Amino acid sequence: MTEILVAIICTVITALSGAILYFLQRHFKRVEKYTEDADERRTRKDLLVLKSLKAIGDLTVANATAIRDGKTNGCTKKALADYESVETELNAFLLESAVKKVNKK
Repeated sequence: MTEILVAIICTVITALSGAILYFLQRHFKRVEKYTEDADERRTRKDLLVLKSLKAIGDLTVANATAIRDGKTNGCTKKALADYESVETELNAFLLESAVKKVNKK
């Protein structure tokens, strides 16, 4: 009788341990997936910010050259177009990120 009771208790403990490990594993997989997604978004955001800074720097140099020479040139138009392109791309990314964050709640 005692052996049967011990076997039942061991079986229950084993089942509980298995269930706990299953839920822990599932939780860690979700956390890992979220972390990977966050890393990808952060990397993309950083890249867009650096592109934006470069475009602003190019536009500043083109404006300074135009002011120094007293006339605009193709560099100013190209720098302005590059800046507008990067600004549009960055705004689209930020909007997409905001929508994803709102939808997760």
